[in-house]
Amino acid sequence: MRQAPRSAALLLMLLGIAICARPAAAAPISLGSDLSTIDICKLISAAEIETVLGRKLVIPPKRFEYYDTQGTSGCWYDAGKNAQKEAFFGYAVLTPAQVYAEQPLYLQKSVPGIGKSAYFNNGADARQLWVKINDRVALVVAFGDEPKEEGAKKIAKLLLDRVR
Repeated sequence: MRQAPRSAALLLMLLGIAICARPAAAAPISLGSDLSTIDICKLISAAEIETVLGRKLVIPPKRFEYYDTQGTSGCWYDAGKNAQKEAFFGYAVLTPAQVYAEQPLYLQKSVPGIGKSAYFNNGADARQLWVKINDRVALVVAFGDEPKEEGAKKIAKLLLDRVR
């Protein structure tokens, strides 16, 4: 009979330790005029990307500037290649809003309910989700070798919750 109170006390103690060990929610990142100072790799974890890709990353996430576009800040996630040499990857990048408006459109599809406005577009390397956050900043999220539209929306929503 004395075992039950000890077990309950031990369980409560372990639960308390687990709750205290959880990292505190990160404060939202402010979107200033210099997007290149924002580290997207700290905002979206490797585990969150691996869940979307359904594969483990082969190298740690690394900073990524959107193709030849200055003033952008992103993160590249590399999940390697399969036997057929198809590359599996993801990226999330903050860009100036004009980049959102200047994309060459191919198989564009509007996406309601994310940011100020959003659309999917077939980019040069992957199916991309473009999200206009405000009049100054946009976000692009993409996954390859297979399009992951639902995963891209999930990551975009996570990022929108983590920036202001």
